[in-house]
Amino acid sequence: MKGARWRRAPWVSLSCLCLCLLPHVVTGMTTPSLKTDGGGRTATSPPPTTSQTIISTAPSTATHTRSTAAPVPIPPEKGVSLFPYGAGTGDLEFVRRTVDFTSPLFKPATGFPLGSSLRDSLYFTDNGQIIFPESDYQIFSYPNPLRTGFTGWDPVALVAPFWDDADFSTGRGTTFYQEYETLYGEHSLLVQEAESWIRKITNNRGYKARWTLKVTWVNAHAYPAQWTLGSNTYQAILSTDGSRSYALFLYQSGGMQWDVAQRSGNLVLMGFSSGDGYFENSPLMSQPAWEKYRPDRFLNSNSGLRGLQFYRLHLEERPNYRLECLQWLKSQPRWPSWGWNQVSCPCSWQQGQWDLRFQPVSIGRRGLGSRQLCSFTSWRGGVCCSYGPWGEFREGWHVQRPWQLAQELEPQSWCCRWNDKPYLCALYQEKRPRVGCATYRPPRPAWMFGDPHITTLDGVNYTFNGLGDFLLVGAQDGNSSFLLQGRTAQTGSAQATNFIAFAARYRSSSLGPVTVQWLLEPHDTIHVLLDNQTVTFKPGHEDGRGQETFNATGVFLSRNGSVVSASFDGWATVSVTALSNILHASASLPPEYQNRTEGLLGLWNNNPEDDFRMPNGSTIPPGSPEEMLFHYGMTWQINGTGLLGKRNDQLPSNFTPVFYSQLQKNSSWAEALISNCDGDSSCIYDTLALRNASIGLHTRAVSKTYEQVNATLNQYPPSINGSRVVEAYKGQITLIQYTSNAEDATFTLRDNCTDFKLFENGTLLWTPKSLEPFTLEILARRAKIGLASALQPRTVVCHCSAESQCLYNQTSRVGNSSLEVAGCKCDGGTFGRYCERSEDACEEPCFPSVRCVPGKGCEACPPNLTGDGRHCAALGSSFLCRNQSCPVNYCYNQGHCYISQTLGCQPTCICPPAFTDSLCFLAGNNFSPTVNLELPLRVIQLLLSEEENASMAEVNASVAYRLGTLDMRAFLRNSQVKQIDSPAPASGSPIQHWMVISEFQYRPRGPVIDFLNNQLLAAVVEAFLYHVPRRSEKPRNDVVFQPISREDVRDVSALNVSTLKAYFKCDGYKGYDLVYSPQSGFTCVSPCSRGYCDHGGQCQHLPSGPRCSCVSFSIYTAWGEHCEHLSMKLDAFFGIFFGALGGLLLLAVGTFVVLRFWGCSRARFSYFLDLAEALP
Repeated sequence: MKGARWRRAPWVSLSCLCLCLLPHVVTGMTTPSLKTDGGGRTATSPPPTTSQTIISTAPSTATHTRSTAAPVPIPPEKGVSLFPYGAGTGDLEFVRRTVDFTSPLFKPATGFPLGSSLRDSLYFTDNGQIIFPESDYQIFSYPNPLRTGFTGWDPVALVAPFWDDADFSTGRGTTFYQEYETLYGEHSLLVQEAESWIRKITNNRGYKARWTLKVTWVNAHAYPAQWTLGSNTYQAILSTDGSRSYALFLYQSGGMQWDVAQRSGNLVLMGFSSGDGYFENSPLMSQPAWEKYRPDRFLNSNSGLRGLQFYRLHLEERPNYRLECLQWLKSQPRWPSWGWNQVSCPCSWQQGQWDLRFQPVSIGRRGLGSRQLCSFTSWRGGVCCSYGPWGEFREGWHVQRPWQLAQELEPQSWCCRWNDKPYLCALYQEKRPRVGCATYRPPRPAWMFGDPHITTLDGVNYTFNGLGDFLLVGAQDGNSSFLLQGRTAQTGSAQATNFIAFAARYRSSSLGPVTVQWLLEPHDTIHVLLDNQTVTFKPGHEDGRGQETFNATGVFLSRNGSVVSASFDGWATVSVTALSNILHASASLPPEYQNRTEGLLGLWNNNPEDDFRMPNGSTIPPGSPEEMLFHYGMTWQINGTGLLGKRNDQLPSNFTPVFYSQLQKNSSWAEALISNCDGDSSCIYDTLALRNASIGLHTRAVSKTYEQVNATLNQYPPSINGSRVVEAYKGQITLIQYTSNAEDATFTLRDNCTDFKLFENGTLLWTPKSLEPFTLEILARRAKIGLASALQPRTVVCHCSAESQCLYNQTSRVGNSSLEVAGCKCDGGTFGRYCERSEDACEEPCFPSVRCVPGKGCEACPPNLTGDGRHCAALGSSFLCRNQSCPVNYCYNQGHCYISQTLGCQPTCICPPAFTDSLCFLAGNNFSPTVNLELPLRVIQLLLSEEENASMAEVNASVAYRLGTLDMRAFLRNSQVKQIDSPAPASGSPIQHWMVISEFQYRPRGPVIDFLNNQLLAAVVEAFLYHVPRRSEKPRNDVVFQPISREDVRDVSALNVSTLKAYFKCDGYKGYDLVYSPQSGFTCVSPCSRGYCDHGGQCQHLPSGPRCSCVSFSIYTAWGEHCEHLSMKLDAFFGIFFGALGGLLLLAVGTFVVLRFWGCSRARFSYFLDLAEALP
């Protein structure tokens, strides 16, 4: 018994301890967090009708009492103001009293950058979208937003300020719009204000809008307007400078009143998708439904304003050549101020290289095998001409400033080469008319060679051996004047002379006088002076046939060996050759000097009979005796100081040369010397006069050269006659016949085109099968003379479904080629770029969960909804609750209050995911964290190879498509696509190598983080193992890449879990823990879901943190902050104690009775035994 009593002592001690603690009660008061109801009010107290404050006691269970705290309003941040709108601001009102409608098309002249594309047209709808259609006939309203949000590869490219099913059919609400075109810096207050917003948000002070669209939806009602409550007023501003584009969404403060409770299945979508891989969803898309429908409360962190969202719509900044062209066109005068109609190109390279008005230049363009010649005149501009490998003329263009060739040619590239709008090239050609060769007239040359033999401008030959300084030619017109003088000296001891110096002076209305002197020096060298200063030549361009050049204002000098040429202002030219210590020269004058010349080179009027006109106006006929011709020549001697200055030698006063007739009389001795002259009189004269056969042969060679030059200048390539525009319909054969003025001309194509066939006789067959870019160039060549012509006709193909739909006058260019695609006028219920699609009721998606039957349309709306299957809404019971409204401050913690139609018009709360009760007061559920800081990107580098000669845009689209299909759909964009050089493969195949930097977006929910950090690289390698099926996107996204390995995919940046954790936070009640798991990502976890309370305690997550309500058992009571302590109840203790005592007493009595009975039984049995033993 002592042992038993001692073992019970601890229980007595524990009971005493419980008795000491039992009377003490601990109370606690909670303070709810801020909350916002449907009306935007805030409060710090629970709602007055049903709110409860929980008081915890230990060890007893909790009791309840009501709070009487008064609401304390907190002013919200300032709401954004809409830009002024309405008829008073110049806006146009547009509304149709139908369930759906679309606006007219807007066609920005510059196009609108969206993603990687430049869109041509756009329109807005009643459903809060601005859509960029593939064609002008693909116009739909799309009332049902995408349930998955934007992904970048959405079927429609659009900007969505508030995409949901609206209804203007009841006569309420409207839309206003205004288009602002500021291509040339026009003034607009609204545009300036929008620019200031964009500059502030993007930190780009240089942004200047060139096109802006403002659309305002005013009092828009949800479908069906006759049943739904509340309306929305909001605005979208689209702005572009041609290269960059942005969107501003502005929501009227308090003006977004649609009731989310009435949106059955439709959830609003905000953001944009380019349709080619670039997109952004509004931050509100990750928020609860009631927050999505209140974008006017969304706080823009950059501006500090509520109700403002901002988006960058362009993927990367690119030059806009449409804008460059339009601005250049605007800056040009209506008509050129210089005489372009007088300038033409030589018809062949061979012809042009002997026309010294033209000089070879390098412009760095026009393709392989292209050569250029340019000529410049200060007072009327210049012309540059391009020639192909056979010397065929390809194109010519006007330039005004020779020292800015690249800048001069840029406008042509902007308007005619680098954009897809042929009409811009037509406008360019109005400002810069095309230069051809049809009106080209070669210069008229005259020659002075040997012991002077002269060929006049009209082609009369004579010999003049005068001694002194002479006027060779003087000419002038209304804009310029030209003088050429020559100096002769006696040739050794012979009675003959030769030129030892020339001087030319040119002046024009825009230039002062320019004087060039050619002075003969020993060893057949020429000393050149420009305005009395020695000229130092520099190595010329490689296209200049190895010549050295010197360029100065008004004159271009070139030297090639012993030949020095001068082109005066691209107008008159002189070329001087030193050979056998004699200067030989040719001079070429422009046609404008015709009938305006004098001097030894004659009167140029195409009449040889009057070439020998003297200063006094008298004329001697051709064929006159040599003595008379000598007398004629001496009349043009310069008395006094000419361009060559004073002579250093003394001239004889009565020098008379030997004449040809005199030499012929005594030529028997020289028959052997003159035998090689082949009867050439100039060669014979020089040989006999100088008694030197070598000089005579040189004279003959120079004469032949001049004759060949003149022949080349006057020889033209074969012409090409035929259509300059070729139009064809897909799949049909088109025949065009080309002819030439040369019977022996043969026709060929410069490049082989699979769709074309050209016969040698000029018959062209075209069967269009595809829209692959090409340039058609037809060549006509005369092999006999080695000259060719080229023609590059416009090629226009129509790919419309029906030939009757073709609009050949509305075309777009395919790449940098001559192929143009005709527009299509869709009819008969067709749409699409080529009218290739038939209108179908399933083109616009049906209401969510409603199936669309092709050819028939949407099936019926889901149960309890009414509508046509595309538009569905709850039955019109809202009239019963029209006069009901939520009590003030009914819902806590941004809970949304609405009047429930199914609960007898009672107020009901829709709570954020953290809350467990019906008033959004008690938390405890897990939820996704919010992003606290701007989240870094996961970045990788790809090294890719392909053999398809793909463009940068095609590689970008193809890589984006593959990466966009990876698990988790975390791909964001390619930030860099760059072609890299590498050694050519042994096979010689044209492999292109690319380096691509790709960015992915971390997200807190799901296995995205684990995938990006641990599985991404392997998934990328696998994605490039298969081929992408052919798709119709532009640019195409099905480039076939060579398989890659793990070494071709490299990490650029990645964040581990511990680093990422700093970027997320758990908004709401205190005490939530940020927990990560590979499958769930980051989750805000309440301690209540992680065993915060022991011994079965009930956990409630209050604003101040989790709180345990401890549970009492029959014997024990839990208590403490976590219910971690146990206490035995006093009545239970005494019940157990006295019960135990009673049990012990009963046990003792029972034991006594048993023992007593046992003792009696034993005595009785012993007596009989003893008695038995006593018997015998």
